[in-house]
Amino acid sequence: MTERQGNLSEQLFSSVQHAPETSTIAFRGRRDAGLQEPAPFVDGADLPGFYRLQKRAFWHWLGHDSIEIEATLARMAAAEGPRSVAGWLDTLAEYKPGNWVYEWSRLGAEAHQAAQAASDQTEARAQFLAAARYFSLASYPHLRGDRLALQAQLLANQAYREAGRRLPVPLKELRIPFNGKEVQGYLHLPASDRPLPLVIVSGSLDSLQLDFWRFYERYLAPAGMAMLTVDMPGVGYSSHWPLVQDSSRLHQAVLHHVPNIPWVDERRVAMLGVRMGGNVAARLACLEPFRLRAVVCIAGAGNLFFTERERFMRTPAMLRDTIANRLGMHSNDWEQIYRHCRGLSLKTQGLMGRNTPVPLLSIGHRHDFICPEPEIQALAGTSYGGRALVLDKLPLLQVYETALIESRDWLLRHL
Repeated sequence: MTERQGNLSEQLFSSVQHAPETSTIAFRGRRDAGLQEPAPFVDGADLPGFYRLQKRAFWHWLGHDSIEIEATLARMAAAEGPRSVAGWLDTLAEYKPGNWVYEWSRLGAEAHQAAQAASDQTEARAQFLAAARYFSLASYPHLRGDRLALQAQLLANQAYREAGRRLPVPLKELRIPFNGKEVQGYLHLPASDRPLPLVIVSGSLDSLQLDFWRFYERYLAPAGMAMLTVDMPGVGYSSHWPLVQDSSRLHQAVLHHVPNIPWVDERRVAMLGVRMGGNVAARLACLEPFRLRAVVCIAGAGNLFFTERERFMRTPAMLRDTIANRLGMHSNDWEQIYRHCRGLSLKTQGLMGRNTPVPLLSIGHRHDFICPEPEIQALAGTSYGGRALVLDKLPLLQVYETALIESRDWLLRHL
């Protein structure tokens, strides 16, 4: 690293000299990697020897170079030093070469320096976006209480805002009042000379708003649609609200605020949700049929994951920690969390199968762990105008492209 890059990494670490390692945040006591079964089909992320789900196909789709991903993971594997869990290569306890946060933050610092040295705005924007991706990956899976990851997350958002200032229509940061606090979101606009149709977008419990830039750039912006990203409860800018049975309460507040946003058409609003974000989107399709024109659920967590005990008990360790962390709990007693999570099921709440008039597109992979084919069909059946799209092909990059093209076309048709 250059001196400037080193300084940025030192800045990241300076206030958290004795920060706990990520895999120790949501689990109390000692844990054994050997007790974990191989991860089921979750975004093709099964890579033995790692605590974090390795969503390499998704990271590549976001813009990360596949060779660089493999080289970074190899450095972690080869690093020497005590690990929080001996069997997990990405749990090096110290903040130094080989530590997950350190390695991705180092790349973020390099991209940030390149952005500052860039001679034109287009190159600077591309490098700031790269820095945002690296720092976001350093923070993954974005657990509350993970102080090193939080510092990386702050740098990710700083870089994203710098990139946003260099867009043809600068990125807008919205702060929407809710219960004495604020829901913070990024509003992306392809034009500012007329009110635009709006798509509210949210991801899974282990994603940040920054993860949807590629979807906006390639699909929504060329179609003339604005995008407002909102973090899920317990994540990112929404980390101060726990995940509860009323999973859509933050997004409902955002939806009610839309008429106050001058750049968008309040009569043409849709929502797209991925994973737990799909739970929120389907929920709002039932609760707010007069405010939403369409909904897309991608691999939505509607019912089966929360109610089928055998399925829930096969949840990989990182995903267990992520869910527990959003609930404000620890993942040690997974049976207790299972009982708690049953209330998140849309079927348990009496919403799945309610036949909302909001057109709902449900997309997923036939063998997906969280949203298998019966779940894809059931979510579509929640709407009078629902449609299920079941994908069963590989590679996953092709699946991503198919899902997002279909999503864009569905939104265009109804907005």
